[in-house]
Amino acid sequence: MTGQAITLHLPEHLYRQLGQAANVLEQTLDDVALQSIRAGLPPSLDRVPERFQVDLQALGRLSNEMLWQVARSEIDDDKATLYESLLERNQRGELDEADRVKLDALREEADLLMLRRSFAYALLKWRGCNIPTLDDLPRP
Repeated sequence: MTGQAITLHLPEHLYRQLGQAANVLEQTLDDVALQSIRAGLPPSLDRVPERFQVDLQALGRLSNEMLWQVARSEIDDDKATLYESLLERNQRGELDEADRVKLDALREEADLLMLRRSFAYALLKWRGCNIPTLDDLPRP
């Protein structure tokens, strides 16, 4: 494997844990350390559309309390109703240009909301918080 080399000073107990894991898994210490780092990194924005990245990056600076608020946020009821109505009318081919613009704006807002929520949950999990399962989340 090629890559960058780093020097990392580990507490003795972590070094022993890595060594034990390497023995149990029959892998090199480097491979176990690399997998541990990979698994422990905060969520990546590599696959997030560029137009949303700045907004999501800002979430990393929020407190856990604020992240919980973002994770539990929902679209305004009036906007949700309008969005559903526009989607239905769009399926029937009944939208004019103004309605298409509204639908696109609401879709963008809904996409950002879902990305913000999921990224907030991912950050909370990375910070060691207990995240609800899908069954635990409220259903619309």
